[in-house]
Amino acid sequence: MDKVAFHFSIADVTSHYLDVTLSFTPAALEPVLLSMPAWIPGSYLIRNFARHVVAIAASDRQGPLTVQATDKHSWQLTHRGLPVEVCYRVYAFDLSVRACYINDEVAVINPAACCLAVEGLTGVPHTVLMSPVAGKAQWRCATGLQRAVATDLFAFGTYQADDYLQLIDSPLLLGELAVRSFELDGITHYQVYAGALLADLDRVARDLQPVLAKHIGLFGALPVDLTEYWFLNWVVDNGYGGLEHHNSTLLLLSRYDLPNPQQPEELSDDYQNYLALCSHEYFHTWWVKRAKPTSFLQYQLQAEQYTSQLWLYEGFTSYYDDLALVRAGVINPEQYLTTLSKTISRVSRAPSNNSQSLADSSFYAWTKFYQQDENAINAVVSYYAKGSLVALCLDAELRSRRLSLDGLMQQCWHAFGVSGLGSDEQGFWQQLTFYSNDPVLTDMVRRWVEHPEALPLANALCKLGVQLDWRGAQSPQDLSGKAPVALPRAFGALYQSNDNGLQISAVAQGSAAAAAGLMAGDVIIAVAGLKATEKNFQAMLSRHPLGAKVSLHLFRQQRLLTTELHLTAAPEVIAMLTIVQDEPAQAWLQYNNEKQMEDNNTTA
Repeated sequence: MDKVAFHFSIADVTSHYLDVTLSFTPAALEPVLLSMPAWIPGSYLIRNFARHVVAIAASDRQGPLTVQATDKHSWQLTHRGLPVEVCYRVYAFDLSVRACYINDEVAVINPAACCLAVEGLTGVPHTVLMSPVAGKAQWRCATGLQRAVATDLFAFGTYQADDYLQLIDSPLLLGELAVRSFELDGITHYQVYAGALLADLDRVARDLQPVLAKHIGLFGALPVDLTEYWFLNWVVDNGYGGLEHHNSTLLLLSRYDLPNPQQPEELSDDYQNYLALCSHEYFHTWWVKRAKPTSFLQYQLQAEQYTSQLWLYEGFTSYYDDLALVRAGVINPEQYLTTLSKTISRVSRAPSNNSQSLADSSFYAWTKFYQQDENAINAVVSYYAKGSLVALCLDAELRSRRLSLDGLMQQCWHAFGVSGLGSDEQGFWQQLTFYSNDPVLTDMVRRWVEHPEALPLANALCKLGVQLDWRGAQSPQDLSGKAPVALPRAFGALYQSNDNGLQISAVAQGSAAAAAGLMAGDVIIAVAGLKATEKNFQAMLSRHPLGAKVSLHLFRQQRLLTTELHLTAAPEVIAMLTIVQDEPAQAWLQYNNEKQMEDNNTTA
């Protein structure tokens, strides 16, 4: 049977080069088109992976062959009908879960970013031979690809995929690996770490299992085609991200996101975020990798593929990732409400909440959400964050009708995922109407998605037994917590400290900063004649009465300017959540013991 074979080798980790040999026998005498994907499924941005190819040549047993570039990511191979080898070199130094990266500690290989597709042969079996890395005797290799022969699970060797799409959906992680494993629903789950130091990895395994079990329980079982699952953890000094794959996920995390073995009871915000990231990517096993928009059933990897449904797939996943933590008892309701309040605050404080719809945010993800500029705060709403709040509001509406979003998700899983049909642009609305028997509810939720307006969060949370209150923001970083004693002053710009002062990175429309004429790039050096620092900026504003006009000195492209900031009360956009009715809150969050629910009246 025809097959396509790849051979990966790393000759020198310091050069960051991955050498690839592609071998196949052409199916016909016509020239063959070889092409590199322009993007990777799950990350909706044209990344032009072919730009990292620094050399390419081809030959057969009779000698060299002509391989000629036809566009920015394709080459035409002229051949003699004999078995062919195409050798090329890829520069691999992109610290991202979407690409390839090689240094002296780790190698991360995303086949989507380095494997050429052979026209006419993408549907045949593909193999990958991963060679040991010179000078790295302690390195091992982990991947969700099937081993070609029974051997050490982490030994270098040959792996196989059913076709090209399965190949590029299977990253490889190389390095000195730490491994934990456990079984859920009869399937072995591997947690593999490269770069983890002084971390309690056994605790991660204990904490993660009940979270994943909640997702399995929601959908009823793991997908029938899943035989194992891999969490490939790439631990770095500073980084964060994840990307879902067919039977694995590649996670980028910082060293201190993992729990401290000397503090076994501590659950830091960073560790909670890491668990939520694992939860998020695992949920995608059902909800994106198998149930997906119909436009993604056949990936076209040379150009954008559009859908207005990312709010449904990424947003609803973002709702369940944190919700599973509290339902599993890993965090308590207070911690969950704090996390939820931060999401509400992020969405509510941005003018984009009322300027871009979720459907448009999804459709234009390629050019807007994934390529944000200084005006994004005014123009781009997050289909992750606001999409999760749509899920929250819908869950509340369904529960008030003695239904739940859990039940709707199960129905949609069978309609879109088990069936293999995916969801067209009307599919979810049809399923919602069928499940709820309430077309008025469908129209209401559809308006939330298709119109740029604030969601009815207070009403929704009330139905879940939670009271929503608002307060003003004390700083750009302020997203949750109790109301301060002093009334914070309005500003409305994002800024970071640098050597000269406070550099403005974004200005919200209609804000006090906008009224003062501030622009992105301005550097504030003084407030009312005193040097401005990140530590004292808000404190200095608070020492002036409301209604006062405070002078600001700033540099704008090396020009010294002065303006006045009119002090008003900060708009109330920071959410505070309190459980006020225990019964609906328990039914929603599924906590059922006093230890988990430490204080029903705690404000988050």
